Amino acid sequence: MKRMLIIGILAGVAMLGACTKFAAMKGPFDGNEVNAAFVEYVVDKADDRLDLTDEQCDQFRAMVEKMAARALDQRPEVDALREKMADEVRKPRLDMDTMEALMKERMQLFRIIMEEEKDDFVAFHAKLSDSQRDALAQLLLNHGKKGWHSSH
Repeated sequence: MKRMLIIGILAGVAMLGACTKFAAMKGPFDGNEVNAAFVEYVVDKADDRLDLTDEQCDQFRAMVEKMAARALDQRPEVDALREKMADEVRKPRLDMDTMEALMKERMQLFRIIMEEEKDDFVAFHAKLSDSQRDALAQLLLNHGKKGWHSSH
């Protein structure tokens, strides 16, 4: 469970921070493909903050690409959930049980991605130096302190 939390936090940091660069503004997808600019922006951000080696950058890039590809695979399910939520919001009276069930279903899809990537994250973490792990810990501690997208 602790690994899942760490992976989720890292993914959240990477995904939220990535939305500030123009080429990556479309998010992780470019039509029906993974947005390469988004992936590179996420890797560059991690490199800037953790001072990664080339090997670590490659390993992190592969992890981000796999997560984005899996999210792309889930897109039809996520879109269907979004439609159901929109239908619910249109109703004169909001059914919170239905909304909670839909949100729970969405989070389960995200957990599947995190579960599939936990071994890759553990392997990536094992290759970090002490100073890189300290920088990652500081990044997690600082994330969100200066607003929604800030992790400085």
